[in-house]
Amino acid sequence: MSIVITCPRYFSEVENLNELMINKEYSVELVTPKGQGFDAKEMIKNLQNSKIAVIGDDEINDDVINSCPKLELIIKWGVGTDNINISTNFPKILNTPSDIYIDVAEHVIYLIGSLLKQIPYIHKELLMSTEWNKPIGTRLMNKNLGFIGFGSIGQYTAKLLKPFGVNIFYYDPYSDKADNSIALKKDLEFLQKTSDILVVTASLTKETRHLVNKHFFNNLEKKPYIVNVSRGQIINEKDLIYALDKDLISGCALDVFEKEPVIDGNPLKDYNNVIFSTHNASNTLEANNSVNQQVTDTLLKWISE
Repeated sequence: MSIVITCPRYFSEVENLNELMINKEYSVELVTPKGQGFDAKEMIKNLQNSKIAVIGDDEINDDVINSCPKLELIIKWGVGTDNINISTNFPKILNTPSDIYIDVAEHVIYLIGSLLKQIPYIHKELLMSTEWNKPIGTRLMNKNLGFIGFGSIGQYTAKLLKPFGVNIFYYDPYSDKADNSIALKKDLEFLQKTSDILVVTASLTKETRHLVNKHFFNNLEKKPYIVNVSRGQIINEKDLIYALDKDLISGCALDVFEKEPVIDGNPLKDYNNVIFSTHNASNTLEANNSVNQQVTDTLLKWISE
């Protein structure tokens, strides 16, 4: 029986997994994606003979499930399962969030600082010329931060940001458990009117797909910075380019994109006030070790039952 692993971040744990597996009937196969993940057609080929799959940002749909009858368990490395779109409860789908929210929250802080202080621009200019450019930055203190989505990532990010002396608000129809001393729940219109910085940490759903669009941008009353560490499809990229061209926002920092990897001709690369990150917010040694351990524990428990 085969365990197929298509998530490169779990590869370093495979030796430990093999040592811990009491049931030697299972063999482990590693398959490396060229980009962010495999599409459905590729996954049909990858999982044809597998009983268990450990996946990353690979596409799983009904075609994959129907073409892989031996498959009983899919373990999604990390949190989001929006790349899994199936109409059946079988095979079993398990995710492994562990404490990955810490690393993503820290990444948000670094992206905000980079935007406000224009650090990537200064770095680029210093490398490309001998001019000693000194652009004026922006202070974080007293800024209004609006979170779109306020789950574990949003809440921990807010906790980290609070000592900077900021005012924090959030929009999340499904969250009522936030500490009011850190953040206040508001509607989306309030965030559009008051936010100096907007942080997208919502899950990708039918309701949030392209939630940030031309209509959203046209109703902004300030010129906020936008940070997205959730899923690229929550922001309509064509409309984001529109907002940049119309000077409706001050800039953006993106760890995720509608299509990944980002292609060479993506117009967003032409803007000095856009910061890129390669869907890498959670990629730390500590997060990898933590999630890998959870994947291994989950897998071994399943095998032993």
